[in-house]
Amino acid sequence: MHRHIHSQIRSRILSGAALAAFCACATPAFAADAADAADSAKTAVPDDTIVVTARRTDEKLKDVPVAVAAFSTKALTEQRIASEADLQVATPGLTVRSTTSSNQLNYSIRGQSVDSFSYSSPAVVAYSNNVPVGGTTATSFFDLQSIQVLKGPQGTLFGRNATGGAVLYETAKPTSDFGGYLTAGYGNYSNREAEGAINIPLGSSFAIRLAGKTQQRDGFQNDLVHGNKLGSLDDKVGRVSVLIKPEGSGFENVFVYQRGEYGGYSTSLKIQNANGANGAPRTYTFPGDGSTRALTTNFADFYPAGVVLGNASPAVAAFLSKYGISGIGSFIAGYQTGKFGFYDVAPTQDSKHDATQDFISNTTSLKLGDATIKNIFGYNRVLSVDNTDLAGAPYSWLTIGVPSGPIPGGASYNGGYTYGTKQWSDELQISGTALDGKLKYVAGAFISQQKDFSRIPLDVIGDLLVGSVPGAFGFQGAYDFEQKDKSKAVYAQLSYELLPRLNVSAGIRYTKDDISISYPDPTGINSATVATASKSASKPSWLFGLDYKVTPDLLVYFNQRGSWRTGGFNGTAPAVANPISSVTCPAFAANPKACYPEAFDPETTYDFELGAKYSGVLGSVPTVLNIAIYDQEISNVQRSPYFGISAIAVNVPHARVRGIEIDGSVRPADWLQFGGAFTYTDAKYTSNKVVTPTFGTFFFGPYGDTPKYSGSAWFRASTNLPDDKGELALRGEVYAQSSFYYSNLANTTAPGTRLGKYALVKARFEWNELFGSKVSAAAYVNNLTNKKFYTGGISLSSVTGENAALIGAPRMYGFEISVKF
Repeated sequence: MHRHIHSQIRSRILSGAALAAFCACATPAFAADAADAADSAKTAVPDDTIVVTARRTDEKLKDVPVAVAAFSTKALTEQRIASEADLQVATPGLTVRSTTSSNQLNYSIRGQSVDSFSYSSPAVVAYSNNVPVGGTTATSFFDLQSIQVLKGPQGTLFGRNATGGAVLYETAKPTSDFGGYLTAGYGNYSNREAEGAINIPLGSSFAIRLAGKTQQRDGFQNDLVHGNKLGSLDDKVGRVSVLIKPEGSGFENVFVYQRGEYGGYSTSLKIQNANGANGAPRTYTFPGDGSTRALTTNFADFYPAGVVLGNASPAVAAFLSKYGISGIGSFIAGYQTGKFGFYDVAPTQDSKHDATQDFISNTTSLKLGDATIKNIFGYNRVLSVDNTDLAGAPYSWLTIGVPSGPIPGGASYNGGYTYGTKQWSDELQISGTALDGKLKYVAGAFISQQKDFSRIPLDVIGDLLVGSVPGAFGFQGAYDFEQKDKSKAVYAQLSYELLPRLNVSAGIRYTKDDISISYPDPTGINSATVATASKSASKPSWLFGLDYKVTPDLLVYFNQRGSWRTGGFNGTAPAVANPISSVTCPAFAANPKACYPEAFDPETTYDFELGAKYSGVLGSVPTVLNIAIYDQEISNVQRSPYFGISAIAVNVPHARVRGIEIDGSVRPADWLQFGGAFTYTDAKYTSNKVVTPTFGTFFFGPYGDTPKYSGSAWFRASTNLPDDKGELALRGEVYAQSSFYYSNLANTTAPGTRLGKYALVKARFEWNELFGSKVSAAAYVNNLTNKKFYTGGISLSSVTGENAALIGAPRMYGFEISVKF
């Protein structure tokens, strides 16, 4: 009925919508799937059609008593969620933690994350088709049926325990209808991408779906040493899915195989400061006794003005000469004075990224009356090699993968960070209803095995003339180790309708993890005594919940949950020149843990969450509003401080995270929708002292990788052109977050690790079904204002004496054309 509103009136409303979008945090409204909502009936509630599997069964988002954000195929396209970084912008409260490069990522939710080089189990587990997956590379999102972000401790229903949450990726399943799509696009930085899928039914009970994506993009970061453009992409991914579903049998099998090859040049760290250089502090106040203690000042001391680099690479020597750089202070001053731009870096290594992934999932289900038996098998293999520079500076106090001079084993050490992950899992599950539908249940057993291989060749002060400076060490060997994690679990969860519209839920899961680590000796000297160690942990996870439908449109709920993540070993802690064995550590045979100061214990957590979900019509305006308030306690928090040339793993005694999450949307007209989200996270260590027998005492704080505030606001306006010429739609969005620290020791041994707040604006204009055809076109822009910002970093303040951060992407824009058939 609104299609013929006068254009002047509509333009005024659109202007008001843009303003209202920025104010949406005051009256928050965020639809997890604005695109699908725009297609629904005029008075339909925006999220009526969104189906999630947060409780391992298909349910409408508005009826699920947990905090979850969900994105359908259309929402993923409209919001251009094509990578992990895009998912953060679309989901306030989710932080995609960038560490050593743009391909070293992990998820953080409600303050639960993993430090670099900690080798902890993920705090937020990623699943593809309900199979837990890991690996070290950024990936491409394509032909997905949905993405769901579950917030809070997980453990009773999903494959692995997690203390922070889960991110669920569901690939598009084959169907009984022939069809598909093809999308091609071009943008700045010579971005070329193509994506497509074809669904082929072969009879009434068999179908196959082929899908793939390729993307090549030039980099936006200038490597002044090697001449590369960093932040580039060269990705090729393909997937085949097979469906077997005989009619009327209740049987279904879905097999998926995906192969990905990821290349290009990762973004490089950019040095922020160096202890003792350019006015940066040389000391800090030790909280234990108030004494003044020295900070590590390796960069300032080993690379002062006038230092002679006897073994510097020709490329580094040419760079230093060209820009007149003399000492680390001179280089840092280059950023401060404008000699170097925001996107200029000078790494000692070329940042090349090379990764491959093979993934298989096979889901078999059989429906027997009101019950369904399901088996989920998965296999995941990832191998990545990264020539990453940790310092973001042209001086090689610590170099990985490119040692100078002769080394044992020859060229086999040259290759940067080499990581391999191989994992398989199997889950057998039964679910269904009983007692006339009042009881819903799911129970099952899960088993998995994951092997992680790491090789990190280490060269210290390789660019200085050996002997010219005390302590010039040269090539040290490699951190070379394999970790194995075997996990077994049984679980059950029930939901029972106590009274009309009042349900009680209870779940329990018991998990046993066996962790082991082994160190092959690359020199061959101790080949008969390869170092190994192992440890086990067994703990429960649980859930107790109540939910009540106050009205058909309003759900209130309460959950109390507990979960944990396993302990283990940090393979980078021992001295790499002396692999641990009964030869190098006599106590090894009697007490292996005495030789492994890097062992750490399980992290445990429990929380309380109170929430409400409204999905109805206020007056004549369809409205969605979700609120969750939580209080989470964490014990033995797994963190990884750095010491000497090693990363160690410790357990911080206790932390507490409290917060509120609000999201929703309103649709004042059938052609107009706007909304937003707001997240407040108060994370702090309540007991922050850690005493280690070998490396001394640490005081942790403030809480890292957790912005206190984050939020978004958006609008979507559309109109149907006359004579079925298609739909025009415009979507605008702003995402903002407050400052945060990328080190958990910023108050003591890692000063200068705070990153500033930022806001990003994005927009997309679509012309769908051009002139009544199945062809659509779109133009988009991300980071419209070309904001310069940082996404994360790594503090080596106690190793090299410096801190470095990763920059975010500049303005990206382009267009795409798609056709459906």
